[in-house]
Amino acid sequence: MAGHVIEIARREGTEFRRVDLMLKDDGSIVLEGQDMGPAVEQVWGDTDYEYWVRVAPPALPKLAFELLAEKFAGQLDAVQAFQDWCRTHAVEHEFGNYA
Repeated sequence: MAGHVIEIARREGTEFRRVDLMLKDDGSIVLEGQDMGPAVEQVWGDTDYEYWVRVAPPALPKLAFELLAEKFAGQLDAVQAFQDWCRTHAVEHEFGNYA
């Protein structure tokens, strides 16, 4: 899945904005935005402004842990909900149990 890009938000019009999520070839995750329009030109003196946040591969376990904790906090069915989420998004996972 390396090198994968998805657009997660877009606003068309005079004040354009696009936000992309990328999985880079080096395994890092990048959330990148691009703004275009008169306000950008007024502030930056250019017609577009690009910006991003990159999370390097060594920090991805911490990122995943924090995002999952936030997403499933307070849910008594979190284990099943997480398994369902993994299935829906084709995330390789393993379910285990014992009694």
